[in-house]
Amino acid sequence: MMACGKSEAPLTRREARAPYLATDSMGVPPTRFVAIPLHARPQLVENSAAALSHTQPGVWFTVNDSGNDPWLFALDTTGADRGVWRVAGASNVDWESASVGPCMAPGTRDSVRTTPGECVYIGDTGDNSAKRPSRVVYRVAEPTAAQAGFIGDVTPQSLVYSYADGPHDVEAMYVAPNADLYFITKRELRDAAGRRRPALVFRLPADAWTRGVPAIAQLVDSLPVVPGSAPLRTITDASLSADARYLAVRTYAQVYVFATDAMTGRVIGDVPPAVCNTMGIGEWGGEGVTWFGRTTMLLMTAEGRESPMYAVDCPMPRREE
Repeated sequence: MMACGKSEAPLTRREARAPYLATDSMGVPPTRFVAIPLHARPQLVENSAAALSHTQPGVWFTVNDSGNDPWLFALDTTGADRGVWRVAGASNVDWESASVGPCMAPGTRDSVRTTPGECVYIGDTGDNSAKRPSRVVYRVAEPTAAQAGFIGDVTPQSLVYSYADGPHDVEAMYVAPNADLYFITKRELRDAAGRRRPALVFRLPADAWTRGVPAIAQLVDSLPVVPGSAPLRTITDASLSADARYLAVRTYAQVYVFATDAMTGRVIGDVPPAVCNTMGIGEWGGEGVTWFGRTTMLLMTAEGRESPMYAVDCPMPRREE
């Protein structure tokens, strides 16, 4: 009976995915992909993000989804546990995003580090009903990856913010090299005429952490991704490459890769994105995306603690040098 139960679970996932396989053919399949078993610790129950370290080769960070304890997890690209840290004083209302980036803008100082360094940003950005008047981003000095079983603590800064035009549900957040924060809306939005809107991009400048006034994320862009225009076209994560030249934006069916300005992290609008259709790689419920080291490969993750990661070769946009 145990063997039967184990064999039924993957079949159920395939059956659940089957009705959607032909609904969104946008993009080209990856040229190759490799499944990597995830050896996560029991506390990682709802893997909701993926953020590659820029200074610790092969290490990436993730968090649990809403309602779980405020843990920050480190793993590596072999799928091994590299420690977990309790984010002291933080509350996981709806943690949906994470990113790694500078703790401060170049040439400035703040209370996270006395010298420039890298921080992990944790976004309590989820808002399924788009009704919460404000959201929170935490940031902590990037912890040093440890051995399996390690448990520690980190002390965060927190930034309460709101969007200039009202609440939004966001699962995609990234930090630019100048320490600006960007948020990309997740769900279908409609204009006054009832037409679907492209995904919106909001920005918080780096000095929002030190201004001492309420932080307002301003609308700065939109992307040629229209949430709701296909059954699985919902934006679940975003990740800026280590050299800040590319931005990967993930939906349940695709990864869009955009060319970006290497200082500001802004998408270069006149360079068409490359679109990779990931429906055929065998993953279901996938949400996270980051970069597989300093390569053009992507690392894709799913919510389940025992769900494998996938290293995926997807096309890159053609940018002028």
